[in-house]
Amino acid sequence: MKRSTTNIAIILLLTAATIVFEISLSRLFSYLLSFHFVLIIIAFSILGLGIGQITYAKYSEKIDHSLLWWMALPSITMFLSFALLLGLSQIDVSSSSGFSLPVFILLSTIPFMAIGIVYAHIFEMDKRHVSTLYALDLIGAATGALASVFLLNVFGLVQVVAIAIGLLLLALIIALTAGKNRFSKILVPLVLGVIFLMGFAKDGLDFDIPVAKDPSKDLYRLMANPAFKSEKLESRWSAFGKTDLVKFTFPDGTVSRSMFIDAAAGTDLIEIDELAKDTVEMRKVLSGFPAVFALNFLSEKEKDSVLIIGPGGGIDIAATYFMGFKYIEAAEVNPSFVALMEKYNPSTFLDKENIKVHVNEGRNFVVENKGKYDAVMLTIPVTKSSRGADFYGLTENYLFTMEALSDYLDGLTEEGAIFFTMHARQEVYKMLANFLELQDRMGVGQIEALKKVYIYSNGMNPVLVIKKKPFEPKIIEEVHGTAHYVELDREPFYFPYIEQEGLDTIVQNINYKWYMFDDLLYDISKGSYAYDELWKTASINLSPVSDDSPYFFNYNNGIPDAMTTPLWLGLFIVGWFISNHVNGWRSVSFSENTSMYMQRKFRAWALISFLLGFSYILIQGYLFQILNLKLSNPSQSFSLLLFTFLLGNGVGSLLTGTFKKNLSRKLIVYSALIVLVSLLTVYVLLPIWYKQLSEFWIALFLLLPSFFIGIPFPVLLKTASSLKEKKSIPYLLGISSVAGVAASIFAIVISILYGYRFVFLLGLFGYGVVIMLAYRLKTLKIVHT
Repeated sequence: MKRSTTNIAIILLLTAATIVFEISLSRLFSYLLSFHFVLIIIAFSILGLGIGQITYAKYSEKIDHSLLWWMALPSITMFLSFALLLGLSQIDVSSSSGFSLPVFILLSTIPFMAIGIVYAHIFEMDKRHVSTLYALDLIGAATGALASVFLLNVFGLVQVVAIAIGLLLLALIIALTAGKNRFSKILVPLVLGVIFLMGFAKDGLDFDIPVAKDPSKDLYRLMANPAFKSEKLESRWSAFGKTDLVKFTFPDGTVSRSMFIDAAAGTDLIEIDELAKDTVEMRKVLSGFPAVFALNFLSEKEKDSVLIIGPGGGIDIAATYFMGFKYIEAAEVNPSFVALMEKYNPSTFLDKENIKVHVNEGRNFVVENKGKYDAVMLTIPVTKSSRGADFYGLTENYLFTMEALSDYLDGLTEEGAIFFTMHARQEVYKMLANFLELQDRMGVGQIEALKKVYIYSNGMNPVLVIKKKPFEPKIIEEVHGTAHYVELDREPFYFPYIEQEGLDTIVQNINYKWYMFDDLLYDISKGSYAYDELWKTASINLSPVSDDSPYFFNYNNGIPDAMTTPLWLGLFIVGWFISNHVNGWRSVSFSENTSMYMQRKFRAWALISFLLGFSYILIQGYLFQILNLKLSNPSQSFSLLLFTFLLGNGVGSLLTGTFKKNLSRKLIVYSALIVLVSLLTVYVLLPIWYKQLSEFWIALFLLLPSFFIGIPFPVLLKTASSLKEKKSIPYLLGISSVAGVAASIFAIVISILYGYRFVFLLGLFGYGVVIMLAYRLKTLKIVHT
């Protein structure tokens, strides 16, 4: 086997295994830790690739250049790190603070460093095929992204990681077979034996991973409580995460079953048939669901159909079923959740002819069924787990934007209403901010808008009801009076048409004030205050939330606390690059024969490499953000978009293999094409076709900009391959990798502060700077000549 063919095969396996392992780690940490810790660990892990590449470049002269020995590192480190991560998650050190976080970061970063070293070694040893290698790297990553969804939906997490290790071992066998090392005849059968044993023992690898001893995880707290017994009935991994069904037995002999997603967001199983047998229990269960109160005041013609977004263990379904809705649909994003519910709770999720549960993202589903429902119900479905390309955005964030609220209103019949059951007052205020801003944009003033709203609360779970049309005063009087009677008049509390009542008195020199309704909302409903006073005067972030900055659960003014550590990492990367660039990249240690002209060129290449890595992630992040809204499953959608984007990059990179001359000019031309095609895609093509695009066509649509985005960096590598220094290619690879990590962090921060549209424009600006630098390189060459 020729060396170039060997390297291509190794690169394909290496990058596919890397992506599968990276996505698997994100699922593992989302289960073990709170979502913001996932962001920190994954950011450092991916940074490991760049560290490995730069380490190789810096110490390449001291490294044995035999590919054979280095190929063993990724599989060994991946196995050891994953085994230690599983072990450490079960001891007291696993708390998501203090000593444990650095340990998790270190263990998850080491395999990526090893992969980065091998990756850099192959590119350095085969400079002639650098464009092809880079293209196959992207195609391998695309394959890994798509395969990870299938693997995680079919196998357990440990099995999927074992498959990633198996891919690395296959790469090692290829290196052993192609090499002429005297140990090859012994090592090849040995590695094959390891792979065979892994396949033979695959069932043994399908063991349950207990939740980490982290107090922030609901499942750990409940299972650690000695007051009652707990038993896991079944657990399932999927691309969405881990779903656990747990049985709790209490001292009085009563039993309950609860479902948890990533060890959080627990929800009790509610069986319709069991409740139907016991009316006392039925009333008790339904009375614990606050939205039932509002459903009591609907007429028969307002109970034809209902859509439940995030049905949980079935309380919403049971409530609407017993309240007489004729047809009930529910949209649940987690396929494992639905599968377990159909198995353990069929009377609610499967058996009834007038109940249909769909595996789909709720907002996407309501858009597909415009104008169909008399009621849309959301019992604030919070998973507390990271999703998506940035490892920060929660699955549920896109459910609670102004645009989402508009979609829900469009999904209603003319007499329909939305019922939000929430966790706290701030959630009510933030959704009201969305509604008032949306109404204002539609030309409806705050006084009229608040005639479509009422709010009641038991003190824990306030319910916000938003009707498509204004409520009738007669209905409001009845609901308001009954709310007082059943003690659902805790704060926040508001009804239109009803006059405010209050008490302002002094007792023992202390001024006591009491108002029946939320005073701010009441004053806004009367026009005494502008509606934006709701969030402008707040000490926390209650501003309206848009799809362009979809962070509903961010209550920080400015940068969220969870982003502090990642932001410092991003600033450190930028500072590291600037320091090295100002100092002329002395760490590169150019040989005495390297001219000052070539050193100046390398500095320009380094800056272009950083800008390309940075801008690439910014453009990718924006495209994923706008297209993901059209897809039906967050985890699968992300993998599909990533596959298409990387595939387009790979095809574009393959094209650069035909480039022979005028590389600086081609760098200018294709960078300019990225700017033009991206602008055309976002501002012309998407607005025309966005509503008509299916998932398949969205994937193909993404190929257009991704093809051009995949061209500049391999052109740069091909240009740099002319430099005789052995360190140039690994350095540029490493610089691009660490720039991508910094860009991922800054994309989140910028999108929170200014929106994703600004992220997109900043990415285009980066490519504009690349064009200027490439032109300077071109003129520098002319002057030198």
